[in-house]
Amino acid sequence: GLTRHVRIASIVCRPRWRNWQTRCLEGAVGHVPVWVQIPPSAPFLMSVTIVLDVMGADRPPHELVTGALKAAARLPVHLVIAGRRRSVEPYLPPDAPAEILDCEQVVEASDAPVGAIRKRASSLVRGMELLRAGKADAFLSPGNTGAVVGAALLMLGRLPGVQRPGLCASLPTLPGREILVVDAGANADPKPQHLLQYAVMGRLYAQDLLGTEEPKLGLLNIGTEPGKGNRLIRAASRLLEHVPGFSGNVEPHDLLLHRPVDVVVCGGFSGNLAIKALEGGAELVLEMLRASIGGTRKSRLGGLLLRSSFRELALRLRYDRYNGAPLLGVRRPVAVAHGRSSPEAMEGAVARTFWAVRSGLLERLARAVAEGTPTGTGS
Repeated sequence: GLTRHVRIASIVCRPRWRNWQTRCLEGAVGHVPVWVQIPPSAPFLMSVTIVLDVMGADRPPHELVTGALKAAARLPVHLVIAGRRRSVEPYLPPDAPAEILDCEQVVEASDAPVGAIRKRASSLVRGMELLRAGKADAFLSPGNTGAVVGAALLMLGRLPGVQRPGLCASLPTLPGREILVVDAGANADPKPQHLLQYAVMGRLYAQDLLGTEEPKLGLLNIGTEPGKGNRLIRAASRLLEHVPGFSGNVEPHDLLLHRPVDVVVCGGFSGNLAIKALEGGAELVLEMLRASIGGTRKSRLGGLLLRSSFRELALRLRYDRYNGAPLLGVRRPVAVAHGRSSPEAMEGAVARTFWAVRSGLLERLARAVAEGTPTGTGS
């Protein structure tokens, strides 16, 4: 019969500091693309349909679409672009693996979650409806985080046993491997039991994303000594002692520099503040380097000699390589991207959402929370 040639990733046993999904997406050495013949029906079965909400972000919709299409060109992804047709259609090639879900209303950054959900004709609500109806595999938005979390809770619901969902964000680190932070802003007023569940869910996500069988967990605190922190943190620390891989408290200033753990557990308020402060600090360092290199003739010469080292450092600290935070604990795959996502950042967010769906993470989370304890790899 007829066959179709598609490009897939060949997984080989040459792992470095990244897992096979991430390295494959970036075309890294060690995971070789190959061409194989498969039946015509297989690409359809392998494809993942992602609803992409392109309204309400800091960047215009066409920039987000441009980045998403780059990911769709490399992966079996079908995009449902939720937004105003007139803002999207002129930038959508005729042969693009995408369709438009025309939505006139926009959820703004200033909208409260409850008010945002009342905008029934918005890209957020209509996209969530598509996901709830089973016509899509995942939902991704760089818009209002509170509105996305609220819509996911009300329209999709939580996994059985999950008390509060948490956003799992990724941060670049100087050692190279990314570090995961749960919660990054979904639950501003958590209870100790919520942090325990974040540890369980974050551990499983780290196994899939980082390829680490036994991820190390840390609790974000003002000091590493036992007994530090407020009542919430002290109570959560006692619960986390029973979670495999828990190694105690970690401080924010150590995360990017030393990467003491694989997963950082925290409340949404403190986690969001820490992430924004760390990202701002990383951007400040890069801007200071650029300014100092162009200062004098000697500095320009030194910058030329160290250009490759500076480029490597800049790549390590770019947040857009780690974009797309899954909302762990809801019934369907939902992810939140940076509000200021560039085309490159949106490309990464679509790719990360694709692999979260393909990994079967949701089913593993449901089992782990129902059992009340973390499960091992492959369980």
